[in-house]
Amino acid sequence: MTEDGVDLPFIQQQVGHECDSSTAVYTHVSDDFMSTALREVLASSFAGD
Repeated sequence: MTEDGVDLPFIQQQVGHECDSSTAVYTHVSDDFMSTALREVLASSFAGD
């Protein structure tokens, strides 16, 4: 769900967790998703130079 862009608060509500830290234990993304997200952030950070 995270990789599809679903908000963390929605996921948290669906699984019945009150704390973000509890939800984070079960919220994993693939290596490909993490790499793509990191590239996008870095590209936007350096675009202003």
